[in-house]
Amino acid sequence: MSLARVLPDYDEKDRRPNGGPSPAPASLALWSWWTVGVLLIALAPRLIYLFAISNPENAGDGLYTDVYQHWQIAYLTKEIGLSHGLRLWDLKGVEYFWGSLHPIVLVIVFFVTGSTDIVLARIQSLAFGSLGVVLIFHLCRRYWNLSVAIAATAFAAIAPTSVFNDSSGMLEPMGVSLSLLGIWLLPRRSLGAGIAWGLATAARPEAWLSSPGLVLASFLRRATVRRWFLLLLGFASVMAAQMAFLNTRTGNPIYPLYWNYLANAGGLWMKPLIASQQSARPWFVALWALATLGLLTTLWRRPRSYLLLLYGFGSCALVFGLFGLTAFITEWYPWRWMMWILAFPYDFAALLAAIGLFVIVPRYMGRGLRQLAWMTAVVLLVGVQLTWIPIQAAYTSTASAWNTDVATGRYIASIFGQPDYRGGALNLPPPDHPAVTYALVHYGGLEGGHFISQLYDPFYYLPAGYHYTDHPATAGTLLQCWLSTTNTSIFVMPDDRADYLAYAADHPAWFEMVGRVADYNWTIEAVHVPAPSPQTCAQSALTARVGGE
Repeated sequence: MSLARVLPDYDEKDRRPNGGPSPAPASLALWSWWTVGVLLIALAPRLIYLFAISNPENAGDGLYTDVYQHWQIAYLTKEIGLSHGLRLWDLKGVEYFWGSLHPIVLVIVFFVTGSTDIVLARIQSLAFGSLGVVLIFHLCRRYWNLSVAIAATAFAAIAPTSVFNDSSGMLEPMGVSLSLLGIWLLPRRSLGAGIAWGLATAARPEAWLSSPGLVLASFLRRATVRRWFLLLLGFASVMAAQMAFLNTRTGNPIYPLYWNYLANAGGLWMKPLIASQQSARPWFVALWALATLGLLTTLWRRPRSYLLLLYGFGSCALVFGLFGLTAFITEWYPWRWMMWILAFPYDFAALLAAIGLFVIVPRYMGRGLRQLAWMTAVVLLVGVQLTWIPIQAAYTSTASAWNTDVATGRYIASIFGQPDYRGGALNLPPPDHPAVTYALVHYGGLEGGHFISQLYDPFYYLPAGYHYTDHPATAGTLLQCWLSTTNTSIFVMPDDRADYLAYAADHPAWFEMVGRVADYNWTIEAVHVPAPSPQTCAQSALTARVGGE
């Protein structure tokens, strides 16, 4: 039975006897004892998991490596980027990939606390996740009843997937909570709703699709139409500022949307498809079809809760569609079910189950089944706790990678910290190991201002296929200019970078092996490169760009 079918559509209140709407629960103020209680219930399992069960410093290295990538962006923005104006900074070049709000907020937290510990990123994440739980409670209480609110909130508060992901340090809880906040603010606080939805796009790439959809859908509600100017003012102001900022820094005003969806969905960065992923695709297509049906039915019937339902069904349709209909299916692995990408769809599924148990069943089967409904909800909530077993097993398996990265960071820092090298720069490999960057700072005591990324070496700016072995004179001069102008004193050289290895072999007097990271096949070289003249560097760069020797 369709959910929208058992709920009155928005205009149905005008067709009721005496023109009166159906009774609805009285709205609760966001700041109330209910809010305090729900917030504490949501915070408790997240804080317990963070500090008592997980290693607070290990967010899930190898499983949730992106947490360290987000930390790296915020940390280097604080240490380097802000000295270049309002600019994000990263060693991997993805500083604008996910949006700008999360790193900016984290930078502020770093300044306020005087610390750059990864625990702060995880606390920020669980704080927004807990806010999302509070908003689910208030929205369910507003649109349905207290029983729905309690059941849906209980799942969002203590479900293992929710607790695990909210405590990880990822940015999704921020984006989801801002989207839910915008729904809660309507229709009375249209300006705030527009701002919240605009900020959500700066926090989570998915919101580039959901927020404009919510803005457009909100005009299907008459109360919002009367405040259309304030809603559009709030949303358009944030979007205009964000897009101007992105255009200035990247040349693409929709940078997160483009690279997360137009590029990812198109398979630009995807790996080859394997059999297990191909077999999973039909299931995602079926789930996408169900979510899309729910989305279209909600748009057609428009119950009082239609914005929340649209956001939920839309989020599910987006996730399932990415996996089922695009090249993104190559990102599906057996452990992906427990990850951030499905965390909110699980919460929304629990919300739908709560509506079924406490709205649909009583309406069509009578209130005598209320006790059975609660027993069912409790059994489901207890049963879902079994997912802690595979979740914790997956998290525990990251300890080895974490210990390796900590040891690597300590080792490299001990070399760079020697008097002969610490006045220069630490030239790091292409940063697919942001946890090593964290270890260099947190355990090695180094400062981010010393770090140089090999992503932006001379070959980054040259035509594809331009290599040192083919152009030793020109490429060699460019490498010499790069190492000297960056004041590189320690060069962490990966074994798979043939250009570096050949260059070092041709200039043995300029490089001295001082260490080796066997786990990652990195050689640590002390650099003694003489500085060429600026004219020589400029001429070599010009020659290389035209493909000359």
